[in-house]
Order: sequence, then structure tokens, then C-alpha cells
Amino acid sequence: MKRGLSTTTPTAAEAARIVACKEGLCVACVIWGEMPGAPWNFMVHPGCDYHHLLSGGRRRGHMFGIGLCPWHHRGLVGFGCTHEEMRAHYGPSLAEGSKPFHATFGSDNELIARQDQMLGLGVAA
Repeated sequence: MKRGLSTTTPTAAEAARIVACKEGLCVACVIWGEMPGAPWNFMVHPGCDYHHLLSGGRRRGHMFGIGLCPWHHRGLVGFGCTHEEMRAHYGPSLAEGSKPFHATFGSDNELIARQDQMLGLGVAA
């Protein structure tokens, strides 16, 4: 059986959501910036990857995704920082493992609810 993406080509509504998330703010950065003790010089970064959330190891569909900056999605180090400095300043990256990421930023359903709220589609969890 051929393995590939577990979702079909996005519909117009799904494509619009993906674009809005990619052009918007990183959900994890927004949550991190609201936490007590966030660094005073913390920046919420625009320009995101679209992370499809999973169920049973398969994508849940194009409407079940969130915008994450390259650090929070892929662990991409930047700004002249080390990996450890990025983690200390921005929190854990999903690339480092889902358990620390979700312990810090919330469950998949909470992240989707927050993304929907940021897009003006619902109320934050």
C-alpha cells in the first residue's frame, strides 16, 4: 500500500484557513507570551508553518491544524541563539517531542480552539 499524505487536496475553505494560519501569529508564541514570567523582550513571530494535528498517527484533516513558527514547529534555531537559548526564551519545540510541547502549550484540541479564536472563529479553550 502506498504511503503518502493522509489528507486530500484542500477545499477552498480549507485552503483559506491554511493561508490565514501561515500568515498569522504562531499559536505557541502567543500562549508563551501570555504566561507569567515570559521574557520582557519576547516577540510573537508572524509567518508560520501549518502543522496538521494527528489522530491515530494520521492527519485529522486540513481544518485541524495550527500555525507554528519555525522554532515551535521544526526546532529551527535563529536570532544568533543556541538551541538551549531558544528553548529558554521561547519554550519547547514540537520537534523535541510532543509531551513537553503539549505540557507547556496545551492539548491538540486546546491548540485548535486557540487557533480558531485567533482566526475569529470561536472562543479560546
